[in-house]
Amino acid sequence: MKTHRYLFLSFSFLALIISGCIGNKETSKQPEISIQLLWNDIKQPIDGFGVAQAGWADELYSHKNREKIMDEMFGPDGLRLNILRGEIFPHYWENKNDKDFNLTDDLEIDLDDPFFEGKSDDRLRRGQLWLTLLAKNKYHVDKLFFSAWSAPAYMKTNGKVSQGELKPECYQEYADYLASFYKAYTSVGLEPYALSPSNEPGYAAPWNSSLWTPERMGEFITRYLGPTFKRMQIPARIIFGENPLWSAVSPQADFASSLYFTNTILEKYPEIKDFNLIAAGHGYTLPDSYPAPKDSLLTPIVPLELAEKNNIPVWVTEISDINPLDTTINDGLKWASTYHAFLTEANANAFIWWAGAMPTNNNESLIVLNSDRVGYSLTKRYETFGNYTRYIATGSLRIGTQISNPTDSLLVSAYKNEKNYTIVAVNNSSRSIRTGIKPTETGDSGTLISYLTDENNRWSPQNYSIDKKGQYIVNIPAKCIMTFTGSTK
Repeated sequence: MKTHRYLFLSFSFLALIISGCIGNKETSKQPEISIQLLWNDIKQPIDGFGVAQAGWADELYSHKNREKIMDEMFGPDGLRLNILRGEIFPHYWENKNDKDFNLTDDLEIDLDDPFFEGKSDDRLRRGQLWLTLLAKNKYHVDKLFFSAWSAPAYMKTNGKVSQGELKPECYQEYADYLASFYKAYTSVGLEPYALSPSNEPGYAAPWNSSLWTPERMGEFITRYLGPTFKRMQIPARIIFGENPLWSAVSPQADFASSLYFTNTILEKYPEIKDFNLIAAGHGYTLPDSYPAPKDSLLTPIVPLELAEKNNIPVWVTEISDINPLDTTINDGLKWASTYHAFLTEANANAFIWWAGAMPTNNNESLIVLNSDRVGYSLTKRYETFGNYTRYIATGSLRIGTQISNPTDSLLVSAYKNEKNYTIVAVNNSSRSIRTGIKPTETGDSGTLISYLTDENNRWSPQNYSIDKKGQYIVNIPAKCIMTFTGSTK
């Protein structure tokens, strides 16, 4: 046995020597691509990254490993998210006499209690309160925001929480309702950073929903909600937009386009800029089965131009897909490319995934909960999201890059936070790419650390030293996302 062990050690030592020689030879080669950071080419500030639980708060609340799952999303070893999206449930108030938001309900119910069986609005409300308190008090999530899918049913034209519209005579009452929600949550230490009066206002969904035209939403915000918040000294931002599509090529799809919705409001109600706003959209796409020419189904990722022109922050507040569940790196890289596109082509200030954790057989969530309420699994889209969320600090500024010999298969974005920088590179090709990274023109920099996610790795670290030319030589493996962090001296 000793002989075998010594032989193994000898071969291992020889392999190390050979690999070291190869490594030295590799570092002498010129990179195929070089990346230069342009520190003074400032794009947009980053407000952060997050998830929604909203209509799935009850499923997370019911899960027997719920605190561990919260760690996966908000903890230091997880995604380190700083934004949580919840719902302003229409069932808080079921008639004019209701004035309560159920903030004193008992949350410490034994997880084996029959209370956790089936579905109920009660468990949804308690679940949202439980996870929002934990997000704020344990993880110090700094941006809690809430969207209303529907006003209370008694305020609507059809008397239901799905479809219909807000009665014009209830505009002020609904503004007061949203203000009351803000005050109630603030009273228990959960001050909302922002509120949205309507999720997907152009879509009459069969679940909680309410239809709004851009004109009616513009009127509601400028004449009712904005003045109410000012009068009550409510500092929360007002989110508007949030339609299912980010944009649409076909005018026939304008009813669902966030670009059309936000542009129309800003054009017709320019006084809306007097209020504290966020322009938002969702990142869904039109299905290929839709009876229309393929080119007309496109939903381009572009700037929300009038919002950007007026210095209004732009957020992606929801995105996912309902294709069959895919937990592979192929799906992870598809979404890594999508995150990149919204940050670099739409100049988004924040990016929020639809469902953080839910039981599903599709791609709606980052974390898939098992039906036994014990197990769960992480997807590769969760992991590639982490290559952005873990390493781009809130308040960072996206900056430009200069890339020699650029290729469509390598997507690069860069961010600075004082003297620190983060670079995210997505390699969609089936080969590795030898790359030189030059953080500054002077080469004055410290150690570079990379974090690799591919089929077999999740945020795996590696250190690099700068060479005599003031650059770091790295190999970006095939089918991966790599994040690089460093600081200038």
